[in-house]
Amino acid sequence: MLNANTMNMDGKNLVLIYVGDSSGCSHVRLRYNSVWYAGHEHFGFTPVILPFPTFDSQYLARAKAIVIQRPVSPGHIDLVRRYKALQPKFGYKLVSEFDDQVWEIDGQGIPEYNTASLHFDIKGTTAVCEQTLPLFDECVVSTDYLKMKLLERFPTIKKCTVIKNVVPRYLWNYPRKENITADLVKPTVLYSGSPCHYRNPVPARQPSKEEPNGFPGITPLKGDMNNAWCDWVIKNVKEDKINFIVMGALPWFWEPIKDKIKFIPWADSQTYPRLVQQERADFQIAPLVNNVFNKCKSALRHTESCAAGTVLLGTVFHEDKWSPYEEINPKCKVLDNATVEDIDKIFFNLCKKDNYNEVLNWQYDFVNNNGYWLESNTHLQQWLCMIDSGNDKFI
Repeated sequence: MLNANTMNMDGKNLVLIYVGDSSGCSHVRLRYNSVWYAGHEHFGFTPVILPFPTFDSQYLARAKAIVIQRPVSPGHIDLVRRYKALQPKFGYKLVSEFDDQVWEIDGQGIPEYNTASLHFDIKGTTAVCEQTLPLFDECVVSTDYLKMKLLERFPTIKKCTVIKNVVPRYLWNYPRKENITADLVKPTVLYSGSPCHYRNPVPARQPSKEEPNGFPGITPLKGDMNNAWCDWVIKNVKEDKINFIVMGALPWFWEPIKDKIKFIPWADSQTYPRLVQQERADFQIAPLVNNVFNKCKSALRHTESCAAGTVLLGTVFHEDKWSPYEEINPKCKVLDNATVEDIDKIFFNLCKKDNYNEVLNWQYDFVNNNGYWLESNTHLQQWLCMIDSGNDKFI
């Protein structure tokens, strides 16, 4: 059992972690958790994010678990095999961790509008997964759809568990918003989607000394804005009905209204929560198109909105029920085939005082009562079970 006396019982008080990169995914899934647990030693373990693999026997002897995020590159094959071979000697648990689709699902890979698709070998990562995933004691994923598709594609996986994305109170800690006392007039709307939700153009370049073959350029794609949301924003900004904020990068399709948009440049994952909260936006929007990549996604933007006190309008799919935003308040769901007029009706209905307050308080209850804080007992229980080989209940 894992508790404050764990080190005295079995000498194992480390969790060795290999993050996939420095992106938001690594922070939400592993880095935020590691920072918090490292400051609470009464749980009996210290997470250690390693910059490179170690096979030092002193580390392995004290390791309760080894967590490897996205083991999909060719280099992971030998790494995982070696840790698996040493497992009987040192007795740690071997865990893989996923937050996105990084293998082929139903013949589909990463969508074309996501620039990662330009250099991502989806067939290669699928082949690696076939070799690495059966070696893990447990695969941890962020959504039910991701789990379903992982087990369909790799049926030899021993165990697959869903641990949903959560937000840490130590970053999302602004005071709770008060109810509004009048209908909203020209509300503030925030869009904070990453540039992977669309594809900005890159001009072609002629051959040069630095680039002997030149560069063919990258064509623009609307991606997850290939729906009525794009025109809805343009219409309501031009008509001066909303204050609009864009974080991270400015999509090419909003260039015509850029002088009327407040733009906040990209921020790292430690700074981002504060920037969102201090804007005190009334709404956030989360447009999506229907594809397997988006079905694998979590509703993290909704969880963040609940914590920040911004009412989120998110896309749900008219053809199935696998949008990550199925969980949001029914008054905030926007079908992927909605028209500009449909979105207007939903949005301005939410601007009415009673409707807005109802959803605002519903969202606060949602994040507070459903284990979506990193520090919640629900999430603690899941994390402790993830790194422990035998127990399934600690709290």
